[in-house]
Amino acid sequence: MLTDEDIADRAALRSLFEKRRLNRATKEGFFHFEDQDFVVAQGRETFIAIAHDIAVALPLFLDGELDFHKFDKAMELLREAGTGPIDTLWDVGANIGSICIPALARGIIERAVAFEPEERLFRLLRANAILNGVDDRLSCVNTAIGEAAGRARLTMSDGNTGDYRLAGRQFSDDCMGEDARTSQEVSVRALDEFIDEFVPGSTLIYMDIQGYEGLALKGASELIAAAPPLVIEFWPYGMKRLESYEALCENLCSAPYSRFANLAEKEPSFQPFSKMTLDALYQQLGEGAEQFTDLLLLPA
Repeated sequence: MLTDEDIADRAALRSLFEKRRLNRATKEGFFHFEDQDFVVAQGRETFIAIAHDIAVALPLFLDGELDFHKFDKAMELLREAGTGPIDTLWDVGANIGSICIPALARGIIERAVAFEPEERLFRLLRANAILNGVDDRLSCVNTAIGEAAGRARLTMSDGNTGDYRLAGRQFSDDCMGEDARTSQEVSVRALDEFIDEFVPGSTLIYMDIQGYEGLALKGASELIAAAPPLVIEFWPYGMKRLESYEALCENLCSAPYSRFANLAEKEPSFQPFSKMTLDALYQQLGEGAEQFTDLLLLPA
């Protein structure tokens, strides 16, 4: 049975599509959406995204996808590694669903859990799940993932919903508008709170939370003790501001992970995992805002 919130989401979608159909300017290009709150991005899937968002909405509008090649690459590596079938995805930092929704819609996985703390993005995530017909297989949770249950301040970048992040320190070399950001208080929960829903051996955890990964893993010690396939963003700029790098090293090195692949490489392959290799990668990337990658970790 539909909740009142479901009914409101569907009414909003109908209204948005009608406005798009009647307004010729909205069909001419992304930047003609400047007087609207939302943009419709259509590719293999259809997304409602926030207008003016050049990091998420613009690539979806132009290409129909956003970073989905990374997910495809991770799944290919898992198949080559012989890990067994992955049928469930935990998408931590799901935004409006650009990873979990195509993964479900294309039949790559059967079920997904999506965690997103920001209220407007969360509502769009739920609406996009309905729009693409995967809402019966996608569980959406309106929370940030962190060390323990509580509340935290989420800072929001104007024009880049992909860089909404929990508040950290500021430095003289900040270059992503940190001093001018708005913020909202959000719920925080530990990933271990959801361990009863976790299926070992068939679940991929996909985590992109702007440098907060190490602190989130502190609240997932029980879960990662089973060493599920894990994709994390590795962004020194964000980790420096959240002082999370040592926590990332400590939690990953205490789990049974023994190999990793750098998904930014043209032909990624697994190499031995240790703190030394993480330190080397951190130094190689440096702490510039544009320098990041995504890592896939596996046990032996």
